[in-house]
Amino acid sequence: MSKAINAALIDSLENELKNSDSCVLVGTVGMTVAEASAFRNKLRGHSFRMRVVKNALAAKAFDRHGWNGLGDRLKGMSAVVYGGEGAIAISKMLVAEKKTLKEKLVIHGGYSEGEVVDAAGVDALSRVPGRPELLSMTLGGLAGPISGMSRNLDGLLTEMHGLLTSLADQKEKAGSAA
Repeated sequence: MSKAINAALIDSLENELKNSDSCVLVGTVGMTVAEASAFRNKLRGHSFRMRVVKNALAAKAFDRHGWNGLGDRLKGMSAVVYGGEGAIAISKMLVAEKKTLKEKLVIHGGYSEGEVVDAAGVDALSRVPGRPELLSMTLGGLAGPISGMSRNLDGLLTEMHGLLTSLADQKEKAGSAA
C-alpha cells in the first residue's frame, strides 16, 4: 500500500480509539463469515466495536495514541475490540465467547488502566466485578449499617412499648385491687 493510504489507516484507527481508554486484541483465524457476523452482532449488542487491523499499522496507531508496547501483542490476523464500558466488560464478553468459539477466537492481550496486559491478564480482568456489581456492593455496604440501626431502634421501641404496657397493666391491677 502507498504511504498515504497507510497514514490514512493509522489516523483512522487512532481517531476511533480517541474516546476509548482500553481495548482487547483478538485473533479470529478460522471463523466462517457467519460466525464472524454473529460475533460482531454480539459485540454491537454490548456497544463494543471490532476492527480488523494490519499489525504494523495498528502498532503505530497504538504508539501515537499513547498505548506504547501494545503493538507487541499483535500476532497473525488481529482485531481490536474497544468501546462499551471498558476492558473489564469487553474481557467478560470475550472470555465467554471464547468458550463457544473454541480455538477460532484467540485473545492476544489488551490495554487497561494504563498498562499492557497479556492474555492471562485479560482472563483475570474477566473475573473482576464489573461496574453494576461494584455499584450494588457499594450500595449494600452503605445500606447495611442503616438497616442495622433501623432494626436496633425498632427493637428498642418494641421493648419500650412492652415495658410501658406492662407498667400500665400493673397500675391498673393495683388501682382495681385497692
